[in-house]
Amino acid sequence: MVTNRMTLEERYTNDPEFLKFYKEKLLEPGWAGDLDHVELQYIKSRLRESATLRRRWGFRPSAKRFSDSRIRDVAMNGVRRRQR
Repeated sequence: MVTNRMTLEERYTNDPEFLKFYKEKLLEPGWAGDLDHVELQYIKSRLRESATLRRRWGFRPSAKRFSDSRIRDVAMNGVRRRQR
């Protein structure tokens, strides 16, 4: 089995303005909808780099592990607020 390790940069190499827009929008909880592998890996890499982004995505700032299913859920539905 051959896996394609394409990045967002490779995918949108001909449209740098769209790439910049898309990379910012992907990091908004609830915006992306159903993620493909490339989008999932991009979000996961950014979550590893930023405690602030982890918090925005509903993870603890100290989190080290990010399940694919949870990232996909937040990308699709946003972060659910706790009800009091």
